[in-house]
Amino acid sequence: MKYLLCAVYIIFSILGLTFMKLGSMGGRQAVFQIMQMKFTLYSMAGYLCYLSSFLVYTCIITKFDLSYIIPFLGGVVNILIFIIGVFLFQEKATGYSVAGCVLVAAGVVLMNMK
Repeated sequence: MKYLLCAVYIIFSILGLTFMKLGSMGGRQAVFQIMQMKFTLYSMAGYLCYLSSFLVYTCIITKFDLSYIIPFLGGVVNILIFIIGVFLFQEKATGYSVAGCVLVAAGVVLMNMK
């Protein structure tokens, strides 16, 4: 069950960040605006997903060792967001950014070796 919570957290985090990015892109119709910040349907869905991920995150940290789960979830989310940025938003992937992803993955593995 606790690993299912991790999967739900990762999915909601990625959906939240992706929808927030989609909502901030030009040409989207704002539903309302607060202090020059436009709220579109995409961005509001992103905020809702990200809030949901935070609530799941608070459950996760009670079920795992913090020194294990925080680096693991952070690394997985960062690498998946990098991949989404490259393929969905056509952001530039450099050799340094790919090397960084490899180092993040290696760091998570090394930190969690018993």
